[in-house]
Amino acid sequence: MTNLSKKYDQMNKNLDILDSQDVSLKAQLKKDAAAFREESFVPEPGQYLELLDTRIRIRPDFQDKLIAQLKATFGKYYDYHRRDIAAEEVDYLNVEDPDVFSHRIWELEYHRKQEMRRSRPGRSKKKSHDMEL
Repeated sequence: MTNLSKKYDQMNKNLDILDSQDVSLKAQLKKDAAAFREESFVPEPGQYLELLDTRIRIRPDFQDKLIAQLKATFGKYYDYHRRDIAAEEVDYLNVEDPDVFSHRIWELEYHRKQEMRRSRPGRSKKKSHDMEL
């Protein structure tokens, strides 16, 4: 019984620590988000596309690293749904429109495929060896 009581007390202490960390981290997030919004960096149209293309290029690497780290931390309690909610929150904090982001990814992929088609040597049409009788 005393063993369980000690474990219970330790769990309560851990919970108090986590609660205080949660409060301080939420306050820090609000402060950082407000500071980020105050930055009035408005890119010009050419800069905007360059910035968007850079985000598109580097985002998968960062997401993969973060997901691996979260899976290692949470193990079997890792939640894909919460990951998606967090990704949406990051998009919101970065003032990114997911539709614009996905459309630009599609455009880049389309242009890449067009360039590949243009750079291939011309193919000759297959000749039919069927003969009419």
